[in-house]
Amino acid sequence: MENFLHYTITEKEFYKQQNSQNYEQVKKLLEEVGVMLHVENGELTLSVVQEHYNIVKKRNAGRHRNILFHQEGDQKDYTKRYDYADIVFMMQTMTDKEICESTGIPQATFYRHKKIMKESKYYKSLNMNRLKDLEYLQSVNGNVPF
Repeated sequence: MENFLHYTITEKEFYKQQNSQNYEQVKKLLEEVGVMLHVENGELTLSVVQEHYNIVKKRNAGRHRNILFHQEGDQKDYTKRYDYADIVFMMQTMTDKEICESTGIPQATFYRHKKIMKESKYYKSLNMNRLKDLEYLQSVNGNVPF
């Protein structure tokens, strides 16, 4: 999908030489980020190639979130991860500190993830009377990795 703007423009004689020198350079720079510039017969067209623009804008920079896996001793079981349902279920019988110790997650990370979980649609849609039912917790939409 392309979004575009179309203008009729006039060029003052004073800027003509400078514009002709810089036009190709500016056009090339804009194309690198998905913006197309076209000037012809006093008409300026700017268009955005959305797919290209999104790739440049959302370049997946930054640190990626770690996923918390079940752990027995020093061995992690990469087939079993802790989801929101598991943490909510543990919160019914354990303190936050006990959850951190049993899962091996640092407390600061736990509290940061817990805050995100409590603000999620998943947590807000839970029936508070059924928090001790693991099957119910796992069946609710939005049960993503903690």
